[in-house]
Amino acid sequence: MHAEEIVKFGSGAAVLWTGLPDDGTPANFLHRCFRRQFWRESGPLARFGSVAMLLAWPFVLPAMIGFFTQRNGPAVRARTGKGIARQVWEQAAMMVTRAILPPWYYIFELHDDGKRRRAGEYLHRFETKRFAYEFLRRTNGGEPVPAARSTEALSDKALFSERCRDYQLPAIPNLMVLGDGAIVRRDANGALLPPTDLFVKLIRGTGGRGAERWSYRGGGDYEDSRGHVLSAAALVARLQVLTLTARKGYIVQPRLLNHPDLGDLSNGALTTVRVMTCRNERGEYEVTNAAFRMAQGANTVVDNFHAGGILAKVDIRTGVLGRATDGAMALGPGTGWCDRHPDTGGQILGRKLPLWPQVLDLACRAHATAFADHVLIGWDVAILADGPRLVEGNKGPDLDLVQRSHGEPLGNARFGQLLAYNLQLGLARASMPPAQHDRVHPARYARE
Repeated sequence: MHAEEIVKFGSGAAVLWTGLPDDGTPANFLHRCFRRQFWRESGPLARFGSVAMLLAWPFVLPAMIGFFTQRNGPAVRARTGKGIARQVWEQAAMMVTRAILPPWYYIFELHDDGKRRRAGEYLHRFETKRFAYEFLRRTNGGEPVPAARSTEALSDKALFSERCRDYQLPAIPNLMVLGDGAIVRRDANGALLPPTDLFVKLIRGTGGRGAERWSYRGGGDYEDSRGHVLSAAALVARLQVLTLTARKGYIVQPRLLNHPDLGDLSNGALTTVRVMTCRNERGEYEVTNAAFRMAQGANTVVDNFHAGGILAKVDIRTGVLGRATDGAMALGPGTGWCDRHPDTGGQILGRKLPLWPQVLDLACRAHATAFADHVLIGWDVAILADGPRLVEGNKGPDLDLVQRSHGEPLGNARFGQLLAYNLQLGLARASMPPAQHDRVHPARYARE
């Protein structure tokens, strides 16, 4: 079953939350809100699909449990002593009572009894990506929705760089933008491409797919990570062809190098910090969570979690790293948890990131100035010798990597509080005439 189909199956299962009692917590509100609004806003076809997913349970759920238990069960049994039969029973119980599918039983390590007791606090992809994020973009969390939105700049990496430039935010510049078999824009400095290392990526790519690193070898030639050498003209011609065959645009940017203090935490790929910012009760933007991403193994191009990278929780108060974990998770034991980088041996646990206050300031400043019409954003920030640099912003950040690396759910943490607060505000104001919007004061989830 494809990942997106698994997410849809989970959204269908969540229909069972119709009888979930209200315990007054943000996580509970978010679960109930999803169930109510998803069903209310879905058309007949989507509702039929949800019911069909429920009817497919007797066939799909055993197959899913069998597949993921075969991949992970023996390793969990060896590490914890919990038998296979018990793991199977717990997965079925989590599915029925919490709409938590078998992959996330292992991703969130719910075989741990302490973590499983907090299962109701985890936020799920079908709640955020299929409802909450889109609703907040549509309503701007109850705040006035400006005529000119920044949404496109969070989807288009070329526009993101240009918007950051316009707002004087440090970001990676575009050297060239290509689409439909032609050069759309390029840096007018004479040469077709500058004599420097390059990084190529899809304008609308996700998860590091389509990214390439080209090292300058002198004489106008560039070499990729697989040893292929092309001249500047040949490289550009190749990208022009790719825009036609893949029907997607590409951008060329200079390759960045991490701060020297981070050299032993990289196998050659740029390491970045995923920084989550969210609008708070005062209308300001605050950092709620952060995770440091590192590449490992044969992938020396990108550090993306779902491309085989590892990531570690960052204490947002101090910039100190926790243990790192990989993204194989539900597909097998993989690297698991590590205190040191698997390739370089560099110390991860307890490591303090350089320039951490500047990283926090940049993320909050970017949100408040260039992207204030969004309630929440997941930033990818590179820490360089001359300061932090924005790589991109994500309007629908993945919470799996945050909850996995933090080893705890976000539903009742600060992120969950603010997500519930903004959703409640948006829902309340959306149900009232504009003249009555100032009467809504949803302080229920506001932190004193």
